[in-house]
Amino acid sequence: MGGRKVARDEENAYGFQEFRSALQERRLRLLLAGRSGTGKSATGNSILQRKHFLSRLATTAVTRACATGSCCWASWDVEVLDTPDLFSPEVAQADPGFKERGRCYLLSAPGPHAVLLVTQLGRFTAQDLQAWRGVKALFGAGIAARAVVVFTRREDLDGGSLQQYVRDTDNRALRELVAECGGRCCAFDNRAADGEREAQVRELMGLVEELVRDHGGAPYTNDVYRLAQTLGGLSPEERLRRVAERLAARAPSWSERWPLAGLWRWPKAAPETWCKLGLVALLGALFLLYLLCR
Repeated sequence: MGGRKVARDEENAYGFQEFRSALQERRLRLLLAGRSGTGKSATGNSILQRKHFLSRLATTAVTRACATGSCCWASWDVEVLDTPDLFSPEVAQADPGFKERGRCYLLSAPGPHAVLLVTQLGRFTAQDLQAWRGVKALFGAGIAARAVVVFTRREDLDGGSLQQYVRDTDNRALRELVAECGGRCCAFDNRAADGEREAQVRELMGLVEELVRDHGGAPYTNDVYRLAQTLGGLSPEERLRRVAERLAARAPSWSERWPLAGLWRWPKAAPETWCKLGLVALLGALFLLYLLCR
């Protein structure tokens, strides 16, 4: 019952005409998210069934800007948006003007039907969890209702069950993430042969189609997507400026989301701060010792 209510609310927010048009167009927008190095671009290529996004093994991020690709799958026109590192605490330095995050919104407008959170099988780390928090910070907590967790390196399952792996893992944060995303998850071997790769895409698209049905065909929306929809008559530069301004106005600082995120920079940025903290700690210890010895 609650799921149907959410679907009706999203249909009303999206607008009936747009809702009907979305069903008629048979178009799906998929947004790839997650930390750098998990195989987002390779996963996008598997979905597109061709090498479209730049993907290679590297020690630094390969994807530097948002990029789109499209394909036909069954009766759907599928648009895939690949993203750079927009979801870590470092994005505040990499994208201080919210321009790339604004492009992400404009390229996925009027909203994604599903967000594919990509992580590596057996390698879910604190950075992955931070990336998920970054996704929710950028799009809103409601994006969890549109998320599918996609594990790369499916071959590491050795024929085992992904559901059993998730159920039996001792990584509590991973179990909680999959549960938050409604249990929706699948696994990809991005180096698999064509037949196996097609079966993987079929499994993923089954999950996406279920999401589409659950939400009445309407894409995910929020205030920024609704703003983007009103800017159609403006130049691309002006649209980006308006969306970036909205994102900057609504976003709390990264330090508020992760208070310790920038702690590692302190020794270089402000060594005197450590001296003051050390002095305060020493005085506090001496005062405590004085109280104990009275």
